[in-house]
Amino acid sequence: MNLAYQVSVAVSLAMLVGAGLGLSNLLRDREIPRPLARYVAPWTTGGAFLMAVLWLEPVVAITLASVLTVMMVTLKGLRRTALRGVEGEFASQKWSEITFGLAGTASLVVGWGLLGDPWLGFLPIAFMAWGDSTSGFVRATYYRSNFSSWWPSLGMMLICLGAALLYAPYWIGVVGAVAATMAERKRPRLGAWWDDNANVVTVSLATMIVLAML
Repeated sequence: MNLAYQVSVAVSLAMLVGAGLGLSNLLRDREIPRPLARYVAPWTTGGAFLMAVLWLEPVVAITLASVLTVMMVTLKGLRRTALRGVEGEFASQKWSEITFGLAGTASLVVGWGLLGDPWLGFLPIAFMAWGDSTSGFVRATYYRSNFSSWWPSLGMMLICLGAALLYAPYWIGVVGAVAATMAERKRPRLGAWWDDNANVVTVSLATMIVLAML
């Protein structure tokens, strides 16, 4: 492992995540609608996770994800205005900035660190960062008064099926995408910390692990 290369890539990815968060804040400050501003950072972070899987060693990627999560916890506790661009407007989204990082890190630890499959570790993150964000954006923008609509879930499903192309065999990724979409639609009621992020990653990761072991 070229340590200098790994560190330089990790620092660059951390800057990318920071840029996504900063852009969400900037859009929010410019009074861009909350749904649009809020979901810029998750999409950017999903891209950073993808590049981490492509370019980093697992221990470096997991360390990076852990450090970024700790930073988010610190910002949440000490300087909440730093996260103004990604804050949700519902009670169920109170800790979403933190659960995003925790769920993503856990997925890398289990899928890549323990099971040795980088794409198994990444795919639930993609479902959360890109799929769940798409569903949330569609629901908040077009179907705010109709939470029973299937259009947000359809949007998430299409994005997740596209992300599933990264996994082989594809059918396991497809089943994971379906599981993630259903997990997002089934609103969790397990406490303040267990939100869509935790639900999507846990359900899709567990489903794909079982199928991969068959």
